[in-house]
Amino acid sequence: MTTDGSSIEITLIAELPGHQDRAWAIAWNPTKPLLASCSADKTVRLYSYHTPPPSDVDSPSHGGELKFELNASITTGHAKTVRALAWSPSGNTLATGSFDSNVGIWQQVGEEDEEGAWECVSSLEGHETECKGVAYSASGTLLASCSRDKSVWVWEVLPDADFECMGVLMEHSQDVKSVAWHPREEVLASCSYDDTIRIWIDDPQDDWDCVAILRGHTSTVWSISFSPDGNYIASGSDDKTVRIWKRMDQHKWECAQVLEGYHDRTIFSVAWGEGTTGSLGWVASASSDGQIIVYQVNVTEEGGIEARLLTKMTSAHGVYDVNCVAWCPGNRLENCLASCGDDGSVKIWKVQVGK
Repeated sequence: MTTDGSSIEITLIAELPGHQDRAWAIAWNPTKPLLASCSADKTVRLYSYHTPPPSDVDSPSHGGELKFELNASITTGHAKTVRALAWSPSGNTLATGSFDSNVGIWQQVGEEDEEGAWECVSSLEGHETECKGVAYSASGTLLASCSRDKSVWVWEVLPDADFECMGVLMEHSQDVKSVAWHPREEVLASCSYDDTIRIWIDDPQDDWDCVAILRGHTSTVWSISFSPDGNYIASGSDDKTVRIWKRMDQHKWECAQVLEGYHDRTIFSVAWGEGTTGSLGWVASASSDGQIIVYQVNVTEEGGIEARLLTKMTSAHGVYDVNCVAWCPGNRLENCLASCGDDGSVKIWKVQVGK
């Protein structure tokens, strides 16, 4: 419920089948009407979207709101599952992380509307085994990747699709599941099978330093997401909880709230979106229990935070696990959420106040 007592609804507005195996991750392009998905079938699918003209608004295929069309299907050449995706802030470059241990860098060639005109312009090698996550910094000058080999690599983005390794971060004791950058600062977060979240910054005198270790989860931390203002982090874990961490000072973070009792199984993905005016935003979580849950996070009068359930969708991908959720950034599509699952499909959801 909202503060005025009205209900929040989550509505399916598009279903995008096509992958021949489980879909692992999705990423909205920050500047163009494109959505990318990746899969164990080793492909990346790009969907373009637009608001249909008035004559088409009654078409049942897109719920009268948006129309999604396959823009390109990229046969990546990765030898194994494509596990992770990340767009550069410019929207012109897509990074893919694969179980073959490599990171692919993709750019479009030729005309923008030419289907399939994407090519791999660089392949980053260094991880010893499965790459689990990739993320561009807000400036677009850095790319982070993480792996089952317990490492996080930070790459400097150079001209002409060139990359230079700036640091290999080896303080996690187990498989590193995901990486995320602060929305404005060059502050990197990573989470791991070792049950921790680590915060990293660049030390001009040395290598990248771990300046904080966030402990509290009692099992694998699968996913992390910064709040839009950068002062909080949401994390999802195999312990079935979502934790909200608050930045207390430059390098100190504390757990401000634990959301438990909502999911029955592992939480694979969390995403923090803008939500409604007056709040810290909406956090979405996705789980192997098939649920997508949306919470609103507010600041209390005492200066703390309060996160509460807004809405949920059970059996979001039928009987299949939901592997990833992602909010459409900015004002391009207000409060639209994408998900993907073991059924190989991508789904688009609208979260809005009920009538």
